[in-house]
This record gives sequence, structure tokens and C-alpha cells, in this order.
Amino acid sequence: MSCPLCRERKGKRLCPAKGTHICSTCCGAKRLVEIECPRDCVYLSGTHAGAWQGRETERARDHRRLAPSLQALTNAQMQLLLVAIVGLDRMRSERRGLQDLFVVDAVRALRKTVETRGHGILYDHSAEDLRAEGLRHDLAGLFVTHDAEGRPTSPDDGDLLAALRALESVIETALREGGTTEFLEMAGRIAAELRKDAQPKPQRLIVTP
Repeated sequence: MSCPLCRERKGKRLCPAKGTHICSTCCGAKRLVEIECPRDCVYLSGTHAGAWQGRETERARDHRRLAPSLQALTNAQMQLLLVAIVGLDRMRSERRGLQDLFVVDAVRALRKTVETRGHGILYDHSAEDLRAEGLRHDLAGLFVTHDAEGRPTSPDDGDLLAALRALESVIETALREGGTTEFLEMAGRIAAELRKDAQPKPQRLIVTP
């Protein structure tokens, strides 16, 4: 049975939080980050503990990769970048074998399309790899929202272009550092943090004497 988290490797570890078997890679990378592990899980102690105790190091590396691209972005542009990162993390769970090379190919094609549109020319640039073409289409759809009457609305092209350039730069940085899914792994951590921050905080009951 394949791991339900990555759908790439065989699930060999019984995960009490998920109620099924997951692969050791996802267990090591996502425990206590994307997986709400019970404290008595056997993989949180002993020889397995080192796989998750380095989360602060990963966060520092993520910040180093993101920081240069975020500095010049406005709040609106940064929000578009985060929308793309969270959306790409979701797409990874839906696409077997998705790699950073395909993602940057799709992002680059969409960025060229927006640049061309800025010159008054409507032309959809295609991704170089066919495996990235469908991803390009879905990526473009992430930025389309609907108003109160159900009409599709798109962000300002200037903001979208800045966000796509930043995203392309972040992925290229991850690619230079090696590995095939460095960016996607980072996207997973960022998406998990955003979901955690979005969870409602428990209300405190204040009792006055």
C-alpha cells in the first residue's frame, strides 16, 4: 500500500494520528509539523527522535530561501505568493511524482504569459515539459476568485507578475541546493504553518469574583 501522504513510497510505519501506514520519509519530515502526533507515539523518541528535532533548522533554511524574494513585495503581492505556495502543496498530494522541475516550468510559462499580456498581446505560453502543462493551467486557476454575484475576478497583472517572479526565484534557489522536491517540501511546511495559524484560538473563560 502506498503512503497516503506522498503517494510515492510504500507505507511501512503505522501512524496513530492518521490511522494508517505512512512512509518513513513523510513520518520524519511531517511529524509534529503537518501531522498531529500523539505524544506517546514510538517514533517521537529513541533512535527516531532526531528526524523531527531539527524543525527550527528547516524553518531557518525556509526563511533564507524566501527572504530575498519577499523584500520587494507589497502585501497584496505577498498574499498571491502564499496562495500559490499553498495551492502547489495541495497539487502535490493530487499528482504522483510531482517534482520541482515541473513546478518551475509551469510557473515560468505562466509568468511569460502575464508579461506578454502586459505588452497588450494575449498569448498563452506553454510549459516546455508536457508534465508541467496541466500544472500551469491549474496554477493560473489559483488566482481566480469570484465576487458576490459569482463573476470571476483576477488580481492586478502587476501584482501577479511580481508574485510569480518571486515564486520562480524561490524554486530556482531550492533547485540549486539539490534534490528533486526541495521546494515542494518547503511548501508543505509553509502551508502547515499557515493552516495552524488560521485555526481558531480557544476562548478563555474569565471568572470575576
